[in-house]
Amino acid sequence: MVHNVLAKKERGRHHCLISHFLTITQSTDHQSKKKTQQQRHLFLFLPFFPLPTTFTEKPPNIMALKDTVHKTANVIVFIFFVAMTGYTLFSKDKIADLLDDYQTYFSPARWFFLVWSAIHLLLLGFVAYQWTESAHGAVIDGVGWMFIVSALLNSMWFSLLENNHTILAFIISLFLVFSVSVIFYNLANEHPADGWMEKLFVHAPFSLWHGFTVFLAVLSAFIAFTRVRRNDLGQIVPPDVLHVILVYLALIFLTATALGYVQYKHDRGDVTSAWVIAVSLWAVFDEQHFDVIRWPALAAAILSTIWPVKPYIYKMLGRRTTTSGQETAPLLA
Repeated sequence: MVHNVLAKKERGRHHCLISHFLTITQSTDHQSKKKTQQQRHLFLFLPFFPLPTTFTEKPPNIMALKDTVHKTANVIVFIFFVAMTGYTLFSKDKIADLLDDYQTYFSPARWFFLVWSAIHLLLLGFVAYQWTESAHGAVIDGVGWMFIVSALLNSMWFSLLENNHTILAFIISLFLVFSVSVIFYNLANEHPADGWMEKLFVHAPFSLWHGFTVFLAVLSAFIAFTRVRRNDLGQIVPPDVLHVILVYLALIFLTATALGYVQYKHDRGDVTSAWVIAVSLWAVFDEQHFDVIRWPALAAAILSTIWPVKPYIYKMLGRRTTTSGQETAPLLA
């Protein structure tokens, strides 16, 4: 009898424990479902409310490592770039030697490619100066990864031309102009030079390179689609009407580009890029011996040389020009 009573009490206690456990489980499941539902609602509104910066910003050590990798890649690609397109141990300009095999009615004199050695020297200064604190913003945010893209495209252009793929080289030259233009635009508009060191080692290399690539694209078009005409003795004969028209169009385009460099930056101007174009036109004048090409090239070279100094003449006179070309009051302030 006593044993039966004790057994009933034990069973009752077990039922109470099981019932209490089920209640806790159901309550936990209910809270979990509610929390999941709240999280689901939260994620629906995330696109409209930005997360706190503590969740979106990368830790400083990760950012520093990323920037170091970026700058190291700039150095490695620069070495490859110079090896592909620079000077050999015998001090011969690789690009000038290569272009001697592609004579056109728009080919420049060999001395023009001294500009290429100046670009290499300034880019050497760039990959060294990039490690300074003052250059960090312009290098990482202004130049970015486009330096690597541009260097690889320029090397690809050289390799394609070396293997006689002239049309592909012309196409790559257009991409090269675009990539260097991105750097040129970013530096001009987002990261103006702060001091002469930044002007020399950050802005100047890409201004020179931009003017050089514009001329290179035009020259690549002549290499891809035209050739000089020769007589039975192998002598170069005067160009026909089509070639003359193409040369004139190229002269007009390059002259307008040189003038555009000045108008683009208004009273500051960009003499560096404009004068690279001017030097290229002087080199065309020096190389071409047919009057129908030579004298128009001279006129274009003179205009491209004089026009870029206009902002500095206005500055000396105490005046500046607006975007419409009208004069404004003296810069007394």
